[in-house]
Amino acid sequence: MTSFKNLVFIDHPIGGGIMAKYRFDSGDTLSVVAGAGLYSTPNSPISKPEDVVSFEVMFDGEVKGWQSRDEIDEIFKNNQ
Repeated sequence: MTSFKNLVFIDHPIGGGIMAKYRFDSGDTLSVVAGAGLYSTPNSPISKPEDVVSFEVMFDGEVKGWQSRDEIDEIFKNNQ
């Protein structure tokens, strides 16, 4: 099963953050971001997911801030 640990993070285009995207077989896309100016902890420049406590997540058109790795894993579990 795919989970948070399978996400591949790259630099966020706005700078000062990271991002990962995953497309489910259904076509839905999960976006996970963190860094300066985003709904994440810390809310400061970061360059690797190991430095992040919580993430901003967009799925099915809904944005949720401060999501834990376990909450992101629940999205994977409920949509595979």
